[in-house]
Amino acid sequence: MTKTLIAVAACAAVLLAAGPASAVPGNGNGNAGDNGNGGSSDAAKLCAAQKKADPAAFKAVWGKHAMRDCIRANRDTATDPAVAAEEFQNAAQECRAERAADPAGFAATYGTNHNDHNAFGKCVSTHAQAEETPSA
Repeated sequence: MTKTLIAVAACAAVLLAAGPASAVPGNGNGNAGDNGNGGSSDAAKLCAAQKKADPAAFKAVWGKHAMRDCIRANRDTATDPAVAAEEFQNAAQECRAERAADPAGFAATYGTNHNDHNAFGKCVSTHAQAEETPSA
């Protein structure tokens, strides 16, 4: 019993000596990088808008951990999420039209795995990237 009391007292002394947890500047949970938008970065907003525009295409493009991978890929992006979502949606619509016109040719053109089942995602990605880069 005495050993337990000593251990508890020692832990309490260490915690009191360390100071309050709110000594870290930021939003109160230890994140010093708070930018005042509730924790949502521009990349997160962009990815959320893309996901809302077409959830199936979003998952096809980004895979199993779609949100995480999208945010990581777009960290340095500072664009308007509404514009980006519209471009993403237009790319998905273009790919649906291509796929409807010639399903076999579509799979052969865009598919890169053993059964070409990733063709739609690759198509959307290709079209979305082509819309982002201005042609000269």
